[in-house]
Amino acid sequence: MSIEAVEIVILGRPYKVSCPAGQQDALQAAAVQLTEKLSDLRQRSRVSSNEQLAIMAALNFCHELCLEKEKNHQYSETMDKRIKMLQQTIEAALVEHGRYGDSGEESESSNV
Repeated sequence: MSIEAVEIVILGRPYKVSCPAGQQDALQAAAVQLTEKLSDLRQRSRVSSNEQLAIMAALNFCHELCLEKEKNHQYSETMDKRIKMLQQTIEAALVEHGRYGDSGEESESSNV
């Protein structure tokens, strides 16, 4: 996979960053999202230091990421439970069907 240097702009400042080929649009979208987040934080918090803004934004993004990870974990656990219930239902149906098949065969062989 090739790496390319891409220029992004965050809060009006250009930055050159390395980016895997084909990911330039995603990187630009991330830069736009970060700029919006930083601008919003600057207005809401009245913080003028870019360093403080960056730390606050990073903290917010990490918090959002933790919440999403927890949601994914809960979803995964729910799906695991549903899959196990479905497997049990299928196994029970197969066992029941197997019994019906066995009893049907017995009655056929006793009629011969």
